[in-house]
Amino acid sequence: MSNMSSLEVSVKRLKAVLVLSIIVNIALAVVFFSNVGISSVSESGYDELLVQHQNLTRTVNSLRQELTILQSQLSFYKSQAEYYSRLLMANRTVGGGVVGKSEVNLVAVKEASRSFGEFRYEGVVMAAHLELREGEGRLLINTKPKIGIDLQTSANTAILVAENITGVSLRMTDIILTVTADKETDIVDGPSAGAALTVALISAVRNQTLDSKVFMTGTINPDGTIGKVGGILEKAAAAARVGAKRFLVPPGQGVTVTYKVEETHPAPGFTIITTKPEIVNVNEYLRRMGYSVEVIEVSRIDRAYSLALAEG
Repeated sequence: MSNMSSLEVSVKRLKAVLVLSIIVNIALAVVFFSNVGISSVSESGYDELLVQHQNLTRTVNSLRQELTILQSQLSFYKSQAEYYSRLLMANRTVGGGVVGKSEVNLVAVKEASRSFGEFRYEGVVMAAHLELREGEGRLLINTKPKIGIDLQTSANTAILVAENITGVSLRMTDIILTVTADKETDIVDGPSAGAALTVALISAVRNQTLDSKVFMTGTINPDGTIGKVGGILEKAAAAARVGAKRFLVPPGQGVTVTYKVEETHPAPGFTIITTKPEIVNVNEYLRRMGYSVEVIEVSRIDRAYSLALAEG
């Protein structure tokens, strides 16, 4: 419900900003054509309108990114609701509790800064520590320091998928999930940790070690497929900065769309600012930044698990 409300608010904000942007563009056009015939038009008035137009353009780009993230969250939660409505607990081996440990890298996006009418997002890297103990099938989540991230739904789905893949029931196992970060932060897209959490659970059950140089992003669906997420470029850059050698992304997201701001000057003293969608290859994007990271599209969690295992 909260994600639907956030999406509706973002849509309303984007519509309001677009209307305001149109008004500012009309005002700029009026100033321009008036300027053609009247040399005494106030330059300060024109400059003020131009600044407003630039700020509105940045705001539109930020809201577009926010909408993309919220829409991916909404799609994820919808799939979970449909699944839980028909959940069957058959075909799982029931036994005693499982004991094990695992660690996995998490990447997400956060709102890095905000000025009036402008947003900016950046990638953030966290670590997830999983501990399995004999117990009552409880899921215990802890964050250090306080991290605003929604892990409950993702973790519950990760448990079901891990049970299906390993054939081991976790109904007599307590799962303790601790997420650590360098500093307190509010994460924008919690569901994108689902695939990584599933991989960590499988490794804990099987007592296998994951490669610390492998990072991944993607939601986890009940059938073991990996779902799309937002903020791919920001997450990829964050992973690369801390030494990632391999970055796993959902299918079709080895390329992504970003919005580029362009300025044109049709006449002296007149500037038009536009935004154009630009398709970016994530591998090439990281290479231009000076990083050597292998970006791999992965559609299923079993494939992601084999790519995330440590060698040897």
